[in-house]
Amino acid sequence: MKKITLLLLIPLFYAFPSKAQVIQPEENVVQDTIIVEQNRQVENLQENTLFKRDTTQHEIHLNILNVLVFGALDVAYERVLTDHSSAGVELFTKVFNKNAGEKGDLSKVYTKDYSITAKFKYFFDDQTVARGYYANVFGMFSNGTNETDMDFPDPETGEPVTKEIDMEYTDLAFGVGVGGKFVAKQGFLVDVSFGIGRNFFDKYSPDVVILPSVYLGYRF
Repeated sequence: MKKITLLLLIPLFYAFPSKAQVIQPEENVVQDTIIVEQNRQVENLQENTLFKRDTTQHEIHLNILNVLVFGALDVAYERVLTDHSSAGVELFTKVFNKNAGEKGDLSKVYTKDYSITAKFKYFFDDQTVARGYYANVFGMFSNGTNETDMDFPDPETGEPVTKEIDMEYTDLAFGVGVGGKFVAKQGFLVDVSFGIGRNFFDKYSPDVVILPSVYLGYRF
């Protein structure tokens, strides 16, 4: 009798699903789908923000215009402050000027022998991080020699004679400029700018300061 009862219960056991066979509720399926989609969006967002130009803050620059044309070393360091601003310092010296004193000395375009320039840049593009077109203000401390007209008495007549004399100066200038910085995804950049300012203190320094630059650099 017991064997017959067991034989009858076996089909009933397979007719009803166990807990492991219960179909997952529809709400759980929807919830799992949402979680998967959110994870995918986070991954895509991370991929889009891994570019060095958008995640790093430090830059180093070399002004190839001054190196190749004027025989001067001009290097700079710049730090990104916000999406719209940066601050930096530039160091200039005529260490590569091999034509000093010659008639075709292009370094005479710059009266300064060395300078330290501090710049603050404001970028106009709302969709990028410290790149695109910008305006800047700068302060420059410089030292050099400048040809100055000076009057000397003529030995024979005693009348004043004007001569050009190279006079050494040390001065502080302030000015403004405009430019554009273009940064690749990997961090390499080109920064082209033009600035103009004025010296204020030393009477032998040039009145006007011109700052053209074509910087190649890297953001890291």
